[in-house]
Amino acid sequence: MKEFLLLIRENVNYGNLSMEEMQKDIQKHVQWVETLIEKGHFKEGNPLDSNGITLKNEMVTDGPYIETKECVSGYYFLLAHSLQEATELAKGCPDFKCGSTLEIREILKTDE
Repeated sequence: MKEFLLLIRENVNYGNLSMEEMQKDIQKHVQWVETLIEKGHFKEGNPLDSNGITLKNEMVTDGPYIETKECVSGYYFLLAHSLQEATELAKGCPDFKCGSTLEIREILKTDE
């Protein structure tokens, strides 16, 4: 199978969830990942800290640009036979169902 990177872009206000809402969201992700594991489509995934640095045109800024409404909040490495299959798998991501933007990219092997 091929490897695909699934990037999750969420509204920058995602951090304003209550603890209860956050726990529900985490549980939805756990259930989705368990399904992926059972079917052999999961390699790895993690949320990302909201703090970070953006580099562009020799400028360094804290976090995402102020004018952006979304930031990368997490990633998954999916295993699939094709981009189409990875797309179908990604449709099960709880964040997709909540309006987040998902980007799926095949990871090209450079050591072969």
